[in-house]
Parts: sequence; C-alpha cells; structure tokens
Amino acid sequence: MSAHVTPRALTRTLQMTLAGSSDVHDVVVRVWLPERDPAQGGDFRVLVEIDGFDEPYSRYFCGVDELQAFLAGCAIVPRIVTMLAPAGARLTWLGEDDLGFGTPSAIP
Repeated sequence: MSAHVTPRALTRTLQMTLAGSSDVHDVVVRVWLPERDPAQGGDFRVLVEIDGFDEPYSRYFCGVDELQAFLAGCAIVPRIVTMLAPAGARLTWLGEDDLGFGTPSAIP
C-alpha cells in the first residue's frame, strides 16, 4: 500500500513551436499551493514558476484567501507566457491553443 503524498505544486507542460520551425520545446509551468504571506497583515500567496524560455520566471501572486491566490496565479499564466515567448512563437497544451488555465491564450 502506497502512502498518499499531497503535491506542493501543480505542474503543466506546454509545447512551444517557434515561427518557421517544426522543433517543439517544452515550457513547464508550476503553480505552487497557497501559503500564508509572511508580510505583516499579509493574506495568502502562490508562487508561479515558468521554465523553458531564455530566463526562468518566478513570482508570487496574492489573494485574500487560498482560492483567490491560486486562481490569480493560474489566470495570469497565459499573459506571462505571452510576454516571455519569442515573437511568432505558438504555445499549445494537448495540441490546442487553449492553455487550460481558465482564460483564453493570448498567443494566436
């Protein structure tokens, strides 16, 4: 019998194709589970990490409770990957343009 281990982060792997190329690169997105913000009077925060571009990305997003912080972290991912992706890149998840974060992909 195996012990159940609660994940500390939810991970999604996106595929990026550069304009004029058939090479596919993985972009790994991790949205960490909410934690109390250590700032005085802080609410909750989640860490969003993105690997697969020239520079790794890591930033906290906050909310008044765990759910708001988690949803804020997920909702911002499509905008962040759009800013980090090279011009003309196409990002997909499971072969679709919808990256599956509850908001439409910003990269057509």
